[in-house]
Amino acid sequence: MQLGYDLLRMEFHQLRYFIAAAEELSVTAAAKRLHLSQPALSRQIQSLEEELGIALFDRIKKRIHLTDAGRFFLIRARQIVCDADTSVQLLQEQFGEAKPKTRLGFISIFLDDIVAPAVKAVRKQSHNLEISLHELSPKAQLDRLRDDQLDLALLGNLSDEDRTRYEMKCIMRSPMAAVLPDDHRLAKRKQIVLSELRGEPFVSLSDTIFPGRRQFLRSVCQSQGFEPNIVEESDSLSLLLGAVSTGGGVAILPAHSQKLPHAGSVFVHLKTPVIYAEVLAVYKPTQQAGTFTRLLIELEKAAGAI
Repeated sequence: MQLGYDLLRMEFHQLRYFIAAAEELSVTAAAKRLHLSQPALSRQIQSLEEELGIALFDRIKKRIHLTDAGRFFLIRARQIVCDADTSVQLLQEQFGEAKPKTRLGFISIFLDDIVAPAVKAVRKQSHNLEISLHELSPKAQLDRLRDDQLDLALLGNLSDEDRTRYEMKCIMRSPMAAVLPDDHRLAKRKQIVLSELRGEPFVSLSDTIFPGRRQFLRSVCQSQGFEPNIVEESDSLSLLLGAVSTGGGVAILPAHSQKLPHAGSVFVHLKTPVIYAEVLAVYKPTQQAGTFTRLLIELEKAAGAI
């Protein structure tokens, strides 16, 4: 009962404060972004941690770093805030006088080099166009796309069922790479053959959060004559990279993921087979033109520039 009481006391503004601090990894920068004083933001985050009974950040030399619990909670916090924001917006659009927005879902790795340039280009064409951005896991994007809380999602894997349910456009193909601990026997190689990882423990992205990833990994390895020994599944790219860095196993990720912090691990090109991961813009067949069409065009342009 005590846990339920604590969760009831957690407020939406605390979640927004936590998300800002997690994205900035700086209380000072997050406070500036939120137009709060630094002490006030620090108190709110500490209050949230006390209510949860779990540390969300490590404080090291006046810097903050997400704990594993913080990374786990960040995914859920973003989903809660997204649901609240879209519910209010949809209510105001349908029963009030709010102007309709195009709602775009994405994972963080696409923000700086695909999403931000595309949205900037669309807004430059017309300052009156309304676009809202929602950083969500692939599963959360699909759920909200189905429920009309998102208009457009940036995804990788799609099930056969979802491929018949939605329209999609491939905006980018990224070659896959092996991710190895930096002390791995193959870590200093410029490229490897996938079959050289036969018998290695593999870390995969969670199928619950990244639908289809486990089967994608299995099918790629099976094409080279072996079954991957999946010993761990991670809920985010950052947690997967952390698992590899600490010796939990090896992984296969798009080379595009190399821009994420990955101290303790290395990306090695795959010589055979050459595998590509698709980035798909996914939407319902009933989607309207206008802002949506412009955004889709600009997303494809931004992805093509990578």
